[in-house]
Amino acid sequence: MTQRLFEILARRYSSRDVTKPWVFWRFNVDQDTGERKAAPFKDRRELIKNLCNRAGVRHFRFHALRHSGASIMDNQNVPMGAIQRILGHENRTTTEIYLHSIGETEREAISAYENAIQKVSHKSHTEMDKGLGQPTQTIVTT
Repeated sequence: MTQRLFEILARRYSSRDVTKPWVFWRFNVDQDTGERKAAPFKDRRELIKNLCNRAGVRHFRFHALRHSGASIMDNQNVPMGAIQRILGHENRTTTEIYLHSIGETEREAISAYENAIQKVSHKSHTEMDKGLGQPTQTIVTT
């Protein structure tokens, strides 16, 4: 998960409507009455797709978060048994399938990507705040 996606999810949680029992919800139109009613998202795929679009990242499936989390824990030397219990796997072999170790080169690449996106995002938000419409996004390299 990129830092940008984390920030969007954290902001969404902190700014949620506390009068509703959901963090992620939308208005649905009742087919019989035409009345708009608040309801939770029923489809994780739709929710993740909308969040990815807002974060400006390529769409991924919810299940990818489990793989990512397992890999991050593995890279932080969390014991395999703990990861297995967190994921709810009965078999250690299943947990091992989830682990995708990445090296320092890949971490540096991810960091460079996030830094570039932050620069673009900051520029985009500044232009949008000034009412300039859709900004043109360019990545500046040094």
